[in-house]
Amino acid sequence: MASSSSGGSSVPAPEAVQVLVSSLADESTMVKEASMASLKEISSLNPLLVLDCCCTVSRGGRRRFGNMAGVFQVMAFAVRALDKKDIDPAYMGRLAKIATTEIIPSKDLNADWQRAAAGLLVSIGLHVPDLMMEEIFSYLSGPSSALPQMVQILADFASADALQFTPRLKGVLSRVLPILGNVRDAQRPIFANAFKCWCQAAWQYSVDFPSHSPLDGDVMSFLNSAFELLLRVWAASWDLKVRIYSVEALGQMVGLISRTQLKAALPRLVPTILELYKKDQDIALLATRSLNNVMNASLLSETGPPLLDFEVN
Repeated sequence: MASSSSGGSSVPAPEAVQVLVSSLADESTMVKEASMASLKEISSLNPLLVLDCCCTVSRGGRRRFGNMAGVFQVMAFAVRALDKKDIDPAYMGRLAKIATTEIIPSKDLNADWQRAAAGLLVSIGLHVPDLMMEEIFSYLSGPSSALPQMVQILADFASADALQFTPRLKGVLSRVLPILGNVRDAQRPIFANAFKCWCQAAWQYSVDFPSHSPLDGDVMSFLNSAFELLLRVWAASWDLKVRIYSVEALGQMVGLISRTQLKAALPRLVPTILELYKKDQDIALLATRSLNNVMNASLLSETGPPLLDFEVN
């Protein structure tokens, strides 16, 4: 894609930028860090030039270039620096494919380069959310080892831009709910964390736009189903990590589900949260946050009487 530079600003020649990109794979940490800093500075002046040079070295993927994490980080920074007038959906689609092509065949979880690739996809989503999400959705419809990574990217996007994510929540839930029952224990923390992020985004959206609720009947049905699964199965797991992440997610979901469902869930939900207080202080802090949300949802509602009664002895 043709590059354009900011008027009056001095931008290095493409050949010099290509050298800087190649230097991201240098054996010297100092050289890599200096190249990264220079490329980010150039990205603020001419992001398209930097993206074109990064695309050149990305053609061989991780097998041919030794620091794809650095390349993805620079690309994410450059995409965020783009002006609206420079956003070409076809070009953004190419960049998204570069990231997902690396992620899909990998069995790694949470590697540096994966987090950087996810950052690139989130940056693309800030400009063209539907394009980025459709790219992710294409890998949620069948069996894939990359399902957790794709779900995590959607969680990251929700945290980065609640305003653009929340109106698209129905599309996310409609694709994730059918596969939720088959998620293995090792992957459940990622999915539970995603629900926490998605519900946080929906809550933030409802605060910012109280008269434009995105939670229609379909979304509420999806959330109610997910809430029941997390409460009855995941939060009762033998795996402590699964229980912790599930309780965190449930603590965010209680403000969105129906009061009828919340009232029915309290006899199971409250003891599940209290059980975590037997663990260390960090876990107790997470439990306290969820318990606080449960208390607020149960006692401070404007749509009905309190759902909890207290006895003082």
